[in-house]
Amino acid sequence: MAVFRGERRMPTIQIAILALQGILFAVWAIWAFVILFQLRRRGVNKTGSQFPGPLTFIDVTSDWLADPAARGQRNAFAVLTAVLFAISALFALTRA
Repeated sequence: MAVFRGERRMPTIQIAILALQGILFAVWAIWAFVILFQLRRRGVNKTGSQFPGPLTFIDVTSDWLADPAARGQRNAFAVLTAVLFAISALFALTRA
């Protein structure tokens, strides 16, 4: 692939930030699905139905948010979310 005169290339720092952002997003998405499946399991256990409805989802989500045993999981997800936003902002600042 030839590099044309005047072509702008992405700086190495932006490539590194973008790669880190992709890895963090993958970890965040996996964590989100783990939480979602745990909430579904709670709904199934609570109702006995294989397909609990949206009201059950709201109910088990509020139970999960109040559960002291799930505090570490909630905090880890919140930290991952904050770091993902920070990396996105950092990437935007390097483009300015």
